[in-house]
Amino acid sequence: MTSTKERLAGRPDPRRRYLTLAAARALDCNGCGDCCDSSRTDGFWTWGSLPRDQYRPLMDGDPLIIPVMRTASTNEGGFGDRDWRPGDDSDATPTPFRCSAFRPQADGRGLCGIHDRERPTKCGEFPVHMIGQDEDVDARGVMHLETSAFPRCTWYRMDAVADGNAALDPVRGCVDSDGYVVLAELPPSVLGRWTAFGGATEPPRPHRAFED
Repeated sequence: MTSTKERLAGRPDPRRRYLTLAAARALDCNGCGDCCDSSRTDGFWTWGSLPRDQYRPLMDGDPLIIPVMRTASTNEGGFGDRDWRPGDDSDATPTPFRCSAFRPQADGRGLCGIHDRERPTKCGEFPVHMIGQDEDVDARGVMHLETSAFPRCTWYRMDAVADGNAALDPVRGCVDSDGYVVLAELPPSVLGRWTAFGGATEPPRPHRAFED
């Protein structure tokens, strides 16, 4: 039997994936590290409200979060450190940054050097433990996770949806926003329902479930 994963091989990534917020929170960070250094998203991901002390108390007096700026003298237009300046502490001012506790790995991932110690609150909140997310899902029925800049992230292109949302139905709802089955392998209990639903010996081939 051809697996779901094999049938979807080579297909472009879907626009969105749907999980309840509880299910999204049960997933583990895969350590891609792309939210820890602005250079890993070519400056797209920034730090808001960077305090003047740059979290020095967390690093024995050394700055933890360091503002960076694009400079032609580093790696043909890469990023170099700069001093903190007024405005960096405003939530309205996006500040490209690097973290001095960030530890790039040979395989391209990145680890946190102080993960087992006190860290800035937002490090532990992003992307599924942020204040107000439960209320947003309850009010809207669906909440977009801000992970579109991180293709390697566990939560890439995910939407948190309310319990009972049609996208969560185990037969008709194992789909993304492009209408394709998203589970790498359907469990036996769901396979049985697929068979009963379609009279086939395997789940239907990738199909459009939603019309634009």
